Amino acid sequence: MDNLKGIMKIGKRTGTMNGGMKSETENGVNLKAMKKELEAKMNEKAKVYGFIGMEIYDLSKENKIEVPQIQSYLEKMDEINQTIEELENTIKEQETKNKGKNVCVCGCKLKPQDRFCPNCGEVVPKNTVLCICGTEIEKDAKFCRTCGKSMEDILKKQEEEKQPAMKECICGAKVPVGQFMCLECGRKIE
Repeated sequence: MDNLKGIMKIGKRTGTMNGGMKSETENGVNLKAMKKELEAKMNEKAKVYGFIGMEIYDLSKENKIEVPQIQSYLEKMDEINQTIEELENTIKEQETKNKGKNVCVCGCKLKPQDRFCPNCGEVVPKNTVLCICGTEIEKDAKFCRTCGKSMEDILKKQEEEKQPAMKECICGAKVPVGQFMCLECGRKIE
């Protein structure tokens, strides 16, 4: 924190030129580069805090560690996990209930001519699908009339393109590439 204050003082001492912007300090150090490095280190620090928290949480759940000072945080994490599970179940139930109906994700009933939801403004998906070959076909068609691809293959290909690249955690959960922790078990992803 003292280093941050020192950097801020250096930044305040520098004069302004070229429209109020000066990229170097009195000592010739590039202030922009220093700020970028500071931001990178702060992000790294946040990740390390996350890893520490995951390890403590795992150890406490396995009854291998007991730290009374953080017990309230562990209880809060359990409450959050319970709420997440309930929300996921409610969303799945609602999606199953609305499947095949002309209903927006917000629950508003849609008219066939609606292009946007009158309640939330979401774009209403069309009843057509763009085939791999570029032909627009009805969703209830079994095959593309131009190239003969099956609707199942077309939809599978589109779904694959939407999905981010995934890795698998040791618990079996799928984790997007770039995410540093598993949201299922809380372990560090390497």
